[in-house]
Amino acid sequence: MADIQKQLNAFTEIAQNPAKQLDKYVDAGKRVIGVAPYYTPEELVDAAGAVPFGVWGMQGPADEARQYFAPFYCSICQMSLEMGLNHTLDKLSGLMCSALCDTLKGFTQNWKAGNGERIPLIFVSQPQNRFSPAGLKYTVDSYKEVKEKVQECCGAIIDDDALFDSIRLYNKWRKAMRKFISLAGQRPTVVSVPQRSDVIEASYFMPKAEHLAMLKDLNEALEAVDPDMGDFSPVVLSGIYENIPDILRMLQENRISVVADDLAKESRTFAMEVSEEGDPITALAAGFCGMGNDSILYDPKKNHIHHVVDLAKENGAKGVIILLAQFCDPEEFDAPFITSACEDAGIPCVTIGIDQSTETYEQARTQFESFKDLLK
Repeated sequence: MADIQKQLNAFTEIAQNPAKQLDKYVDAGKRVIGVAPYYTPEELVDAAGAVPFGVWGMQGPADEARQYFAPFYCSICQMSLEMGLNHTLDKLSGLMCSALCDTLKGFTQNWKAGNGERIPLIFVSQPQNRFSPAGLKYTVDSYKEVKEKVQECCGAIIDDDALFDSIRLYNKWRKAMRKFISLAGQRPTVVSVPQRSDVIEASYFMPKAEHLAMLKDLNEALEAVDPDMGDFSPVVLSGIYENIPDILRMLQENRISVVADDLAKESRTFAMEVSEEGDPITALAAGFCGMGNDSILYDPKKNHIHHVVDLAKENGAKGVIILLAQFCDPEEFDAPFITSACEDAGIPCVTIGIDQSTETYEQARTQFESFKDLLK
């Protein structure tokens, strides 16, 4: 058990010190490319010999970014732009970002205006209509342009063999992450909610090969420990992200175990499958086009709603917690339907608003305490 805690502490050290990680790779002579939401072909960065580095905002107030955004704007976009404007990200060689939601469209343009000369934007254009041959062709053409921009920012040539090596690596990493989510959810007496989050968060600040090596050792150690829920109540989290320190602490304090999640920054990302055959760019494009069950992606039949309920049933969850990112239209559209579907299935559900600029979560504390009573 002590060995597992030592392993978890190593992930926490990385997750909580992104600036140290950035300096480490830059000092080693590596190019580092920022990777912003959502579902971008990060494998291209890895294949170029550079380090993909997650840019999902930060905790704190938006000061300089207020010049570019209205106050009622997604905090991930506001705080990511803030990090560029206050020079936190100056050591990046580029920033890769999609435009899968309306706020990201504005973010990419404001990034070019405020930071583009120092940190070039690698714009990833992806279709919402992913199911037709035309959608796949559009994605392939877009990814070819992204490849050229990555090569320019990294000063490297990406050949097919290197790209397939990265695709195989990322497939192994996503599989190992799915395994970790399952193992940790059934062992909350060993892996706390903050520690679970740190293992995931660390993957955004290091090469996937390094993270995978650490993750394999951790998974092996966790498999040697019998599942033990103790007095924890199993739940499913739904939303964009969860790594707000106060929220993580409250989940832990209320003895809540995350047995599965429907979070864009977590399991939605790990769900992608990429073919290891044929043309690698086409394989990456098909991997994206094959994604589903997601508020961010075009979902005319609202399969995402049923997916959340199914996750709860399949994993024995006693409830669903929607962590609703404020001013996130796609999530706000789906949240009422998820709540209704959970009610129909007899699964308690609560919606808790989160924002990277929120100073206090005392109202959320009351919500967690009340919800915990429903799970008994």
